[in-house]
Amino acid sequence: MRIPRLPSFLLGLALLAALPACQPDKPASTGQHAPALADSLDLDSLSDPVGTLDTTPVRRDWHRLARPTRRNAPLIVYRSVRRAPAGLQDTAPPPGEATLFDLARKASEYFQIDPTQAAEVRGRDGTIVRISAGTLVDARQKAATGPVWVELKECLTPAEMLLTNLSTTTTDGQPLQTAGMVFLKATAAGRPLQVAAGRTLRLELPATNGRPLPDMRLYYGQAASGPVRWEQAPELAAPASESTETIYTEARPMPAYGSGPADINRLIRYPQEALASRTQGVVFASFVVDEGGKVLNPKILYGLGHGCDEEVLRVLRQTSGRWTPGQRNGEFVKVKMMLPIRFSFNEGQLTAPDSTPAAAQEAPVMAAASLPTGATEEEPAAPEPTDRYVFHCSQLGWFNADRPLSGATGSHQATAPETDGATFVRLVLRGATPSILAGQPTESGYAFENVPAGRRAILIGLRYQGGTPYLAWQETTTGQQPTPLEFQETTLEELERRLARL
Repeated sequence: MRIPRLPSFLLGLALLAALPACQPDKPASTGQHAPALADSLDLDSLSDPVGTLDTTPVRRDWHRLARPTRRNAPLIVYRSVRRAPAGLQDTAPPPGEATLFDLARKASEYFQIDPTQAAEVRGRDGTIVRISAGTLVDARQKAATGPVWVELKECLTPAEMLLTNLSTTTTDGQPLQTAGMVFLKATAAGRPLQVAAGRTLRLELPATNGRPLPDMRLYYGQAASGPVRWEQAPELAAPASESTETIYTEARPMPAYGSGPADINRLIRYPQEALASRTQGVVFASFVVDEGGKVLNPKILYGLGHGCDEEVLRVLRQTSGRWTPGQRNGEFVKVKMMLPIRFSFNEGQLTAPDSTPAAAQEAPVMAAASLPTGATEEEPAAPEPTDRYVFHCSQLGWFNADRPLSGATGSHQATAPETDGATFVRLVLRGATPSILAGQPTESGYAFENVPAGRRAILIGLRYQGGTPYLAWQETTTGQQPTPLEFQETTLEELERRLARL
């Protein structure tokens, strides 16, 4: 019997109906299921590498762009994914029974970048990593050319640090106060990469409430069987391209503000004094845009007076920190700019009750793209951005912004019914820069050394047995006689909510 042939469109509908329903992935809040201290995944596997081999042509159409500042921006901002892409997960089971940290540690984000171009990786919690072209190399110092996977893990709150098994103690046992911890790793074709000798990458960490605290230094994490411990990073001289003596007048591309001239246009206001005196003409200003997009040393080369000069300086200060920096040979550099602002008067502006836009006209620009001007009072002047910690890092791995904990000379004891390997006790000293100290098991509980006396603190006990998490929470004062910790059964969701109160 001959089976009638279905029309092609009906066959397509039948195939679609046979497919399983697809739901969008929603990353679990408890993070990746992997060994606690194996904080990085191998990402792309050796058996089926994502990166290109040396013998294969290098592709340039694979990277994902996420809204460059403008068409000729000097860097590419990459979009992240919360889970390692298919085929890149670390499928190796954890050694022995899984711990609480295997289930609850902070999830990473993953970025696929082109290492031959200047790239910017932005974490969901505010961390920014800038990687210049040619910075990432393999063990033989050969620059990566194919696709590179970058893993970023941000632990900026006490809860995230606790659940990721982190503490704020140096390798020699000295306590620290932390402003945040970040993990960064890069791999190509399944092999780890490192920072090239003599090169650095730029790490920016958000400050609590946008107010950086003084004396914060960069620390590198060291591998350990317990919580990661820290060593102060050596003082690095600024890269040659970032020294104050090297200021260029040309770059490719040049620094830029926003998406084009219209963004500068919206900031300029025609001063009332200039309107009353019918002043018009061009104000020429010079300034330097540094590697972080800040405006340095703005000054007027040729002015008009009547408030026009001050208005140009106001706008330059307002935009400081928001420029896309210039670049030379894949490095962010300081670039000196000359900007003309044209004020064009017309009679209708005198009759407007509010500020009336000036006639936006282009003017010739030296060492910069043409930027016309306009007027508005919608945006108030913004102070110079001071909301971040900025470090230059010569290696990958764990990073920590810290300063020593003052007055740390005493000890504190915690009494616990059990001190087995499944129980972890931490002493948390809260504040804008919290300290998280790991207790050392003793016969009666846990001991904390180098602790300031008389400080209000919280003892946190974590235990994971038989697939069930337990939590102990005790408010205390350092140096006083402790009471026994009481562990109560909980869930991962409730554990995260409770720790978030820290």
